[in-house]
Amino acid sequence: MYELSRVRLYSIGPAGARYADTVLDLRGVGATVPNPAPTQAEFFADEPVGPPRRPAPAGVLFLENGGGKSVLLKLIFSVMLPGHRNTLGGASSGVLRKFLLADDCGHVALEWQHVQTGECVVVGKVSEWRGRQVSNDPRKFAEAWYSFRPGPGLSLDNLPVAEATTVRPPVEGQSGARGRRRTMKGFRDALTEAGKTYPHLEVHWEEIHERWTEHLGDLGLDPELFRYQREMNADEGEAAGLFAVKKDSDFTDLLLRAVTDTRDTDGLADLVSGFGNKLGRRAELIAERDFTAGSVDLLGRIVEAADTRTRAREIHASAERRTRTLARRLSARGAQERERAADLAHRVT
Repeated sequence: MYELSRVRLYSIGPAGARYADTVLDLRGVGATVPNPAPTQAEFFADEPVGPPRRPAPAGVLFLENGGGKSVLLKLIFSVMLPGHRNTLGGASSGVLRKFLLADDCGHVALEWQHVQTGECVVVGKVSEWRGRQVSNDPRKFAEAWYSFRPGPGLSLDNLPVAEATTVRPPVEGQSGARGRRRTMKGFRDALTEAGKTYPHLEVHWEEIHERWTEHLGDLGLDPELFRYQREMNADEGEAAGLFAVKKDSDFTDLLLRAVTDTRDTDGLADLVSGFGNKLGRRAELIAERDFTAGSVDLLGRIVEAADTRTRAREIHASAERRTRTLARRLSARGAQERERAADLAHRVT
């Protein structure tokens, strides 16, 4: 199980609540990690003092209305629940596209820490407008997701969001990104190159929602938990509505969705639907079966008759060959007997 350790937001958000380069740090204030895994620090990083600690078990973010609380949740959920239909609390399917300007290449990166070993994994989302032009066409809104294991060579602090990154220790409140912002292609190339140079990073890049959701499950981050969080935060944190069921069957459906794999249930639903369609066409299928059985019976008789005719033709041809052979032999014998009779007649004379 993982806990959220840090959040980094870069060049994203609406005009009134925009994140230029913001890091929310929740590290080092929770309980001690019971079985810490060995880690290798960055070259300029300080040596760790004492055992690693878990992130904060809880926190409060105080912001006035319009300060960006809902925007923060929307951006976090866009990483863990890809797709516009999973947008937190928004009826508009294009709410995330409003968080990106024409020249932006927006980043949302989440660092998660394992509660038992303290190992970290970073998952993130990058998005931009194709052609550097804001459009109402959702096909021009490009987005992709990535993950890696932070370590020497790449971490949340030195994400290649810009063309240069400082190698000095990070200073709180100051961005390590320097130079011009990278495009999505430039960011992917830099991430891929880091993965080739440092195989321990286990860099993964994905652009399809379903495959990214499966990859999150492989990492140990269950997107289903975030789906319930999204439903509970649909109306600004009211969680009671999620469990406001009117009858026991609704609660059963809620429980089954929580504990079963939707891919398996989808396959079962398709199977049941197929049987239902077949049962609905039962009369038609029975008539088709009877017609097919009658046709097969008649065709079988025709095949048997054809076989009988073929055998009769073979017998007739064989008899004809034997008869012709016998006729040739009788003709030859007749010629011999006539010669012999003529010879005897001559001798009698």
